[in-house]
Amino acid sequence: MVAQAQEYAKKSVEIADKSNDASEQITTRTILADALHQAGNISEAENHFRKSEEMQKKMQPLHPILYSLRGFHYCDLLLNQRKYKKVLSRAGKTLESVTSVEWFLDIAMDNLSIGRAYLLQAIHKKKYDFTSASEHLTLAVDGLRRSGQQYLLPHGLLSRSELYIVQEDFEKASHDLDEAMTIAQRGEMGLHQADCRLGYARLFLAMGNKEKARGELAIAKEMIGKMGYHRRDEEVKELEARLKL
Repeated sequence: MVAQAQEYAKKSVEIADKSNDASEQITTRTILADALHQAGNISEAENHFRKSEEMQKKMQPLHPILYSLRGFHYCDLLLNQRKYKKVLSRAGKTLESVTSVEWFLDIAMDNLSIGRAYLLQAIHKKKYDFTSASEHLTLAVDGLRRSGQQYLLPHGLLSRSELYIVQEDFEKASHDLDEAMTIAQRGEMGLHQADCRLGYARLFLAMGNKEKARGELAIAKEMIGKMGYHRRDEEVKELEARLKL
């Protein structure tokens, strides 16, 4: 599935380059970069994001940072590398720009990136002050609901469920995971379904139910392997180590 996405994305880049349409060239490269990220090809994905941003600087000198979904996907890659400081800087700047023109979906996605970054920062520094993370993740989920773009809502719900798990608010974590899974199953979103299974594994592990955690992890691992969703490989290994598998 992910491999096929990469192939289609590569073809779209080739076609866009022949069109000489700068906007399409940027968009198709970020789509390819995101597909590479999902496959676990981090270095190659980052190279394409950087090239896209260089092209955008030339096309839109007043907006030198990738924004909207392009910027969200780049921030997603950076967060996967634990580069939360860069995300706070980048998404903070783009949030200011999109707020001034009231681009509500983009506002929600920037809040999501910022909220995830604050969550990582709190965990990394072991301060466990989740005020900023909670504020931005709630704004993100609410904003995604209002935008009507339901296919993006699982991103917000899954991220907020991670916050709730760390806070040991297991009822709210379960509620967000259940809603994300319902949307993912209805829309046949395989990657989101695998993410939900990983989320359930973390939830059950935090609750002390290792048997259920192992079951969810086994399902997630099988799905990840079949889809080629290798950006999650390290997370699988981490959970296996915690569950002593």
